[in-house]
Amino acid sequence: MNRFRSRIIKAGFWSIGGHGFGQVLRLVSNLIMTRLLAPEMFGVMAIANVLMVGFSLFSDLGLRQNIVQSKRGDDPVFLNTVWSVQIVRGIIIWFTAVSVSGVLYFAGQVGLLSVDTVYGNPILPFVIAIIAFSSIISGFESTRLSTATRRLVQKKVVLMEVSSQLVGFVVTISWAVVDRNIWALVAGNLAGSLAKTVFSYTMLPGMSNRWKWDSVVIREVLHFGKWVFLSSIFGFLLNSGDRLLLGGLINADVLGVYSIAFLMINAIQMAVSKFSGVVVFPALSEVFRDRVHRLKGTYYKFRLWQDAGILFLAGFLMSAGSVIISLLYDDRYAGAGPMMQILSLVLVAQRYALADQCYLAMGRPNLMTMLIIIRILALYSFIPLGFYLNGIEGAVWGIVLGHFASVPASMYLKAKYNIFDLKAELIILPAFLPGMVLGNLLSIMYPVISTVHNGSS
Repeated sequence: MNRFRSRIIKAGFWSIGGHGFGQVLRLVSNLIMTRLLAPEMFGVMAIANVLMVGFSLFSDLGLRQNIVQSKRGDDPVFLNTVWSVQIVRGIIIWFTAVSVSGVLYFAGQVGLLSVDTVYGNPILPFVIAIIAFSSIISGFESTRLSTATRRLVQKKVVLMEVSSQLVGFVVTISWAVVDRNIWALVAGNLAGSLAKTVFSYTMLPGMSNRWKWDSVVIREVLHFGKWVFLSSIFGFLLNSGDRLLLGGLINADVLGVYSIAFLMINAIQMAVSKFSGVVVFPALSEVFRDRVHRLKGTYYKFRLWQDAGILFLAGFLMSAGSVIISLLYDDRYAGAGPMMQILSLVLVAQRYALADQCYLAMGRPNLMTMLIIIRILALYSFIPLGFYLNGIEGAVWGIVLGHFASVPASMYLKAKYNIFDLKAELIILPAFLPGMVLGNLLSIMYPVISTVHNGSS
C-alpha cells in the first residue's frame, strides 16, 4: 500500500508540475501574441481549434483509456493493434476536417454564412484545412505514451510533453515576429504535434510499434470504446459548446476577447482533468481491481485536495478577474475581465466531475455519459436564452448554469453506488472564502500596482 501511495504521489507531482509549466508557457505565449496579433485572429483560431477537437472526439474509441484499463495493456499484439487503429483514425479525422473546410468555403462564397459571425470569416476554411494535418501526425504517436500512464510513470511523459510545447512555442513566436498573421498560430500547432510524435519514440522506453490488425483486440477496443465514443462526443458538445454557439452569435473580435477570459478558467479545468486522467483514473482503476472496498475512501482523498485548490481559485478569480485582465492585457481585451469573474463559478461545478473518473474505473462509462447529456441539454438551452435576454453577458451566465445542471443527478448516482459522503462534500466549501479575500485585497491594491506598472512601462 505504501508503494502504491508513493507511485500516486510521484505521478501527481510530475503531472501537476508539468501541466503547470505548460500552462505558464501557454500564458506567456498568449501575452506575447496578443500584443502582436489582433483579437480577430484569436477568435478564428478558437473556432478552428474547437472544430479540430470535435473531429477528434467524434472518432474517439478510448484507445489510451483502454490501454490503461485493460488486463492486456502490456501485450504487444494488443498495443500494435491499437496503434494501427490510431493511424486509421488520424487519416479519417484529416479527411473529415478538409471536407468541412470545403463546405465552409463554399457556404461563405454563396452567402450562406454571415460575415458578422466567426463561421463567415473568409480565412477560417483555410486555417482548418492546414491545421487538420496535425491529426495524421498525432495518429503515429507511440503507444509508449499510454503504457507509461498505465504504470503511473509520469516523469518522462511530462518531460516529453513539455519539450513538444517548447517547440511549438518557439515556432509560434519566431513566425509572429517575422510575419504578424494567424499562420504563426497554425505553424506552432503543427510543430508541437510533430515534436510530440517524434519524442514519443525517442524519449519514452518501451516496445516499437508495427502494423497489426487482430480481430479479437478490435472487438475488445470497440466494446470498451462504444461508451467512451458517446462520452467523447457528448464531452465535446459540453466542453466546446460555448465557443460553438458563440461563433454563430458574435463576431471574431468579441469571441477573441471571450477566449482570453476562457483561457485562465480553462487552464485550471485542464489541470484538474489532466490530474484526473493520468493519476486519479489509473489509481481508482487499480483500487477497483484489487481493493474495491477502499474505492470511496480513495475517491474522497483525491476530492479533498482537488476541491481545496479549485474552490480557492474560484473565489480569487471571482473577486479579482477584472484586475488580472487589466494588469496582463491592453485595453482591447478589457471586456474579458467581467466575463472571467462570471466564468469562475464554473470551477465550483468542476469539483463534481471527478466522479466521472470513478464511474469509468468501475467499468460504467454509461453513467458518465448520462451526466454529460444533462449538462449538454442545459448548456445548449441556456446560452441562446441568455444571449437573447442580455447579450454576451447573459450567454456567459448561461454557460455557468449549464455546468451545474447535472449536480443533483451526480449526487444521486454516488449514493446509489455507495461512493457518497455528505460530510466530505461539505467540509471543504469554506476554501472559497480565502480566495475571495485575497482577490479583494488585490483589487484594493490595484491603483498602486497599476501606477507602478504604468511607470515601469
